[in-house]
Amino acid sequence: MSQQLKARGIDDFIILERAAEVGGTWRDNTYPGCACDVASDLYSLSFSLNPSWTRTYGQQQEIFSYLKGVATELNIRDKIHFNCELLQAEWQADTQLWHISTTQGSYYARALISATGPFGSPKVPALNGQSDYQGHSFHSLNWDHDYDFTGKRVAVIGTGATATQIVPELQKSAADLYVFQRTPTWILPRFDSSTGNTKRKLYQRFPFVQKCVRNAWYCAYEGIVGLPQYVHPVFLKGFESVGRWHLRRNVKSPELRAKLVPDFRFNCKRTLLSDTYYPTLEKSNVHLVTDRLDTFLENGIRIEDGREIDVDVVVYATGFEVPNDQYKRLIGNNGKSLHSVYADDMSGSYLGTSTSGFPNLFTMLGPFSAAGNQSAIFMLETQADYIARVLETLAKKDIASIDVKPSVQDQFVNKMHQLSRRVSWVGGGCTSYYQDQDGKNLGLWPNWSFKYRSALASFQLRDFTCVYTKDIPSTHNADAEPQRVAV
Repeated sequence: MSQQLKARGIDDFIILERAAEVGGTWRDNTYPGCACDVASDLYSLSFSLNPSWTRTYGQQQEIFSYLKGVATELNIRDKIHFNCELLQAEWQADTQLWHISTTQGSYYARALISATGPFGSPKVPALNGQSDYQGHSFHSLNWDHDYDFTGKRVAVIGTGATATQIVPELQKSAADLYVFQRTPTWILPRFDSSTGNTKRKLYQRFPFVQKCVRNAWYCAYEGIVGLPQYVHPVFLKGFESVGRWHLRRNVKSPELRAKLVPDFRFNCKRTLLSDTYYPTLEKSNVHLVTDRLDTFLENGIRIEDGREIDVDVVVYATGFEVPNDQYKRLIGNNGKSLHSVYADDMSGSYLGTSTSGFPNLFTMLGPFSAAGNQSAIFMLETQADYIARVLETLAKKDIASIDVKPSVQDQFVNKMHQLSRRVSWVGGGCTSYYQDQDGKNLGLWPNWSFKYRSALASFQLRDFTCVYTKDIPSTHNADAEPQRVAV
């Protein structure tokens, strides 16, 4: 977003960052085995390619270092207010400004951009007897690096993307590792490998070669993963066959295999990539628990069949709150928070960037803008370009604020739900964080990602209610000179 603002000559912006460093999810998630499941040549910024990736899929520390380097390269660190947590941002109709309260004081801004991402607040499910448990416990986002797992009895609750990375690492040191699985999911081979010096030197000397590789990865994700979603569901069978082959190849026990076969269509839940998770489950110190957790005890867990399992530490790999509870802090012109609007209907959005009732508020990776078959970076860059163009247009036309019309938003939402009927994450026979409580698409873009870029290629002013600067009462005075943009 910063890069796009600067590219359009918008330099009057600030970035509010609650932590002491940039990096977001790659700064905060430091659990063992943390890595990306999108190839690094694609999961990187198009305007700052990194020729020095050491593996096909970037690991946490390497991605974190890359992001810090980009912030320095773009010369935006002086724009960032570190250790500055947003407490509340409220739209003021009389001044046509956002009043922003933070831990470092108040700010005023003509536009506010929420770039918090959907996965910033850990979710720990409420389970019976949790307060009775006397052992150690923590969520994967809050990893306790001081805790020594050597020789310990460990419980990992959850078998999603995070757990598939954590479990193989904890198995190496734990005496016993209990993996609590509620629902199995589809897992495909990862095919990760180290990147040799020759390839890195080639990228450094000929950057266009890396751009070609990046484009090839884009086409692979877009075409192969998009086929069963946007062309015909018959293609799902091919991916399911690969998933079953991967399971048979890595798990020899028929009894264990039976517990790991999903009963829903491919991609209904988030598909996982791993070469190590399945083999780890056959290790002698690993125990897959598929019975429902009944209650916590003082020294462990009792499961539904009555067995009691003593554990020293519980690791919650249970995902994140959706919608992000940071949205509780954004108050629109109707006095309602964005979180409450999404709680009523998570699909209340236009293009994943605007929400009716919240003038000059732009969201990144809002509802219907996360890709179901593509790198999030592609979608984020698309949004950043669009938002910067909108802000540029407002300045040129002397418009104080825009608010998407409810009818336009409703039309967009209805179209998204109509398109979503064909995709497996809605009709694939499962429940997941992709869906709301009624089983409707919670926020994935249900189409090819290049069509999302096409949808954001132009800004239609007629879709918004506008307030022009000349119409603001001349008596308004903010307590401080407003920033043009706050991110």
